[in-house]
Parts: sequence; C-alpha cells; structure tokens
Amino acid sequence: MKALYITSIEKFSGKTAILLALGKRLQAEGYTIGYFKPVSYEATYSGTEIIDEDVTFVKNVLALPESPSELAGAVINNERLPACLGSEEECTFQEEIEEAYSHLLQNKECDVMLLEGGGSLRQGYVLGVSTAYVAEMLDSTALAVVRYRGEMDVLDDALTAQYRLGKRLLGVIFNRVPARELDFMRERAIPYMEKQGIPVLGALIERPELAAISVAELVETLKANVLVRHDQDALVETLMIGAMGAQEALSRFRRHQNKAVVTGGDRSDIQLAALDTNTTALILTGNLTPSVTVLERAEAQGVSVLLVNESTMETIEAIEAVFGKTRLGQPQKLARFEALMADGVDYKRLFKLLDLA
Repeated sequence: MKALYITSIEKFSGKTAILLALGKRLQAEGYTIGYFKPVSYEATYSGTEIIDEDVTFVKNVLALPESPSELAGAVINNERLPACLGSEEECTFQEEIEEAYSHLLQNKECDVMLLEGGGSLRQGYVLGVSTAYVAEMLDSTALAVVRYRGEMDVLDDALTAQYRLGKRLLGVIFNRVPARELDFMRERAIPYMEKQGIPVLGALIERPELAAISVAELVETLKANVLVRHDQDALVETLMIGAMGAQEALSRFRRHQNKAVVTGGDRSDIQLAALDTNTTALILTGNLTPSVTVLERAEAQGVSVLLVNESTMETIEAIEAVFGKTRLGQPQKLARFEALMADGVDYKRLFKLLDLA
C-alpha cells in the first residue's frame, strides 16, 4: 500500500478538491483507495461519533464503505486545546492518530491510502502533530498544494513546503493560476522548482466557475427567506452591489453572467434592471419585501429571490467570507474540476513517483 498525505501551504488552496479528483482518477484507473484524515480541527462529537463535514463529503463522493468516525483520527477543537495546554501530562493526540489508523488498516486493503492534511503547513506544531511529523509517523509521502498568490509568493511557498517536508515531499501542484501568469509559470517558475529538486506535478488554471457558490449555499450562509425558489444548485460566479442609478446599473449588469445582485428591498429599479440581464439570484436586504412586479418577473425568468434582515454591506461581508471557499458539492463543479486536473496534472509522473504499476 502507498500512502500519500495531501496538504497545503494555506487554507482554501483546493486541497480537498485535488484529493477528490485524484481519488476518482485512481479509481477510474482500477486502483482501490482508502482515505483517512489524521487530524481534524473542525470536527465535533455527537456522542462517540466524530462529525467532520469534509470527511463525510469525501466518504460519499468516493463511495467508501467505512463510517466517518473510522476515517478520522485525532479531534483538536476549542475544548480540547485549553485542557491539553493546562495539563501536566502529555497530550495523547499521536496515540489517537496511530490507534485510529491501525484500526482502519486492519479492515482495509487498498493500493493507495489518501491522507488529508490540515489547512496549512503551520498547523499542529504546538501539539506535536505538524504535517511533517504526522507524515513521518504514518510513513507517508506528501503532496503539497500551492495556491498562486503572486510570482514571488508562489516560489517561496513551494520552497517552504520543501523545507518543512524534506524527503517526504513527493511534489507540488500549483492551483488557481491566473491565465495571464501561465507563461511565467511554464517558462520560469516550474523550471526553477525542478532545479531545486521539487517535482512540479501540475499547474491548474484559475476557473471562476469553480469558485462559484450555489444558491442553496447563499441561503444557508445568509439564513435568507426564499421569496422565489428556483434551481438551488444554480451557481453564482459574480457578486454585484446594486447601489447606483438604474441606467448605470443596467450597463454594468450586462457585463457579467451568472451573478447575484445584492440591493435594498426597496430598490425596484435596480431589481428590474438585474432581471433584464443574466442573473442567478436577487438578494434583497433590510427585510424590505419587493413589489409584486419584481416577484412575478423573477418567477417568469427563473431567478431566485432571497430576503435578508441585514444591511447591504453586512450581507456582502457575509458572502465574501465564504465566496471561493466552498467545496465541490455540486456534481457539475466536481466534473469540471476533474477535467481541469486531467488537463493540468501529469498523472503518469505522479503514479510513477508513487511507484504504482
């Protein structure tokens, strides 16, 4: 069995998405796979059951037979951290990870075990469960996901992964690379990384639709009242504020497709302008119910209308906190990401480095 620890330099880099796409590709190639999350920082307990949304999501997408609790190791949350820091005895997170992993392997035969790392390479040091330590403990190689944040940053981040993971580093995948930066990556950055002994296994171009948020996720995030309900899986790629005159708004709205327009519930002129263009959702603020004309037009054109209590700026801040950070919960998003991985990742080289037949 080969073990691959998939980690990232910083949060929201696309680590889970890459793990899923890789897992599905391995399955399509005929390999049997397993999954384990050694350390969970977001999990909670329901009795003795571990509840981790990422673990449950991966289990379902990859059709794994184990329960979510069997796929998770140590849970480190706000309750356990203070108790651990204040204890005279050493914390037992390492023992919990080893015990859970051993239990999983007793009943699991697979070609590749995919291990999901924490949100960043900085996590876990204070409690002795850093990515480098856990990869060593579980005898795993590591794949680092590096999100593009600028020419110098992308190089520094890859070198940081090499420094932290050492010989355990199998390679890196650069994610969310703007199209305008592809030449720099191919001609300068990737050759430089290879010279430093860092195998670059892929560079994935940034696709706005993959950072999109669904209408259902907007409803959940905003705790919105749905006045007109249409396709809840429809994706919002652009967020726009309707706070100008109707003519100016119409001109701006026409430049963007698949958008959500956030505006006051009393701005019928802005709402109708949005409905004259390609709009996925209207988000009306201030708990002000729109006119019947707006609701009828939205119903006829298949546009969801959401009503929230908060102000426009408060609503924008709430959406921006999750925009681009949602998992690939919609089948069309996952399929698009799999296609992106097929184009941008050298699977043949990756499998060779994993020593897969």
